[in-house]
Amino acid sequence: MEEAALFRGVFDAVPDAVVVVDGAGSIVLANAQCRDVFGREAATLVGQSIEVLVPERFRLGHPRRRDGYRAEPNPRPMGLLRLAARRADGSEFPAEISLAPIAVDGASYVSATVRDITARIREEERFRNLLEAAPDPTIIVDDTATIVLANDQMENVFGYDRADLVGRSVAVLASTPGPDEVLERVRRYLLDPDLVPMGYTGEFRIRHRHEYEVPVEIGLSPLHTDEGVLVSVAIRDMTEHRRLEAESQRQRDELIATVSHELRTPLTSIIGYAELMADLDEGDLSRRARRLLGVIERNAARELQLVDDLLTMAYLDDNRLRIERRPILLIDVARQVVDDAALRARQRGIELALVEAEVPPVHGDAYRLAQVLENLLTNALKFTGPGGRVDVVVRDDGPRGVLEVRDTGIGVSPEEKEHVFDRLYRTPSAVRSQVQGAGLGLSIVRAIVDAHGGLVEVDSEVGVGTTVRVSIPHQPPTAG
Repeated sequence: MEEAALFRGVFDAVPDAVVVVDGAGSIVLANAQCRDVFGREAATLVGQSIEVLVPERFRLGHPRRRDGYRAEPNPRPMGLLRLAARRADGSEFPAEISLAPIAVDGASYVSATVRDITARIREEERFRNLLEAAPDPTIIVDDTATIVLANDQMENVFGYDRADLVGRSVAVLASTPGPDEVLERVRRYLLDPDLVPMGYTGEFRIRHRHEYEVPVEIGLSPLHTDEGVLVSVAIRDMTEHRRLEAESQRQRDELIATVSHELRTPLTSIIGYAELMADLDEGDLSRRARRLLGVIERNAARELQLVDDLLTMAYLDDNRLRIERRPILLIDVARQVVDDAALRARQRGIELALVEAEVPPVHGDAYRLAQVLENLLTNALKFTGPGGRVDVVVRDDGPRGVLEVRDTGIGVSPEEKEHVFDRLYRTPSAVRSQVQGAGLGLSIVRAIVDAHGGLVEVDSEVGVGTTVRVSIPHQPPTAG
């Protein structure tokens, strides 16, 4: 008796409705949950045909299904069968059903566990509606990288309808990177899922159904469900964006070329005529006029340098700085730049010296490295007072060749040193002293050195001077 009471208590405590049916399809046992699920008390179900719980439109075919199960009575777990069921008031509801065969004293029975999934279906429908409302093509991927859902935008944009995608690996979409790389990225993401906003994979390309590549950006979102973590993958077609970028870049290039020509041509002409006038005899040009001519020449040269710096920054902004590497000798670069700066150093009363050493060729762009040294030397001369000294040192440092510019100028504080490579940064002392400059030189230096795979370092002490050290890798050995 106690065992029977215990069994009944456990049977009624099951959270889902359970009915036990004999070989003739009659209900012989029902638990208390039938009241909540079917709207029927358990006692009223006993003795009735199981078809009373089946919607009328399916009743005629249901005995055939029962006979089929009796012929092959294997357990069927919850979730495998999703059917419609009928309440006492005649209303229908979606249900998941688990079946299990039972044998007692030679008689065969079937236990049917019925779960009302109305709320789940409603949530799934709401989720599908949200998925369809998403402006971007979107797929849902499970923990095996299998696509379980896809919205209509996948067909509108990439040509795939749901039948093309659902149940297939996400690798079917992979073009760049390839399928193996995509699957590995999914695996790594599932180990530590987090929200990844749109734009994470700007270099991704997926395969359109018609076999051409489409540039895309991708956003990832983890979805924690009862079945585990799913991944929502939003995919944005960047074809038009790339086209507009290319057109914008073309127009910008044309503008840069036009501005460069329109600014450089008159400045070059001014400098050229100023140099010709400077060569005139004393009788043709007064001392005062010669001084004014020097002012014109210096300011025109400064403006020309500013134009060059602005054009360089424009290319740096777009990662389009061209570095044409070949074997070059740093000493050749240093001699040219030091020779060009010698007159400015003398006019400022600064001793300028070149310290040479034997250095193997480096792998670099002579024009860009000259630009680096010109910027460094210009800074050193600006911030070193009359009677000071500036040394340009060329030396070897194992795998790299080194250019150093050492000055005995005003130096910078540790706080200022942290910002000297920032674009448009000018030290407070430079601002107070009204030293000319736009704050672009050192940011250009760092960008060019980085593009060479090199290093740039600064050592400085206020009132003592500054050393800027640039290291460029040597020419790699020729394959032989």
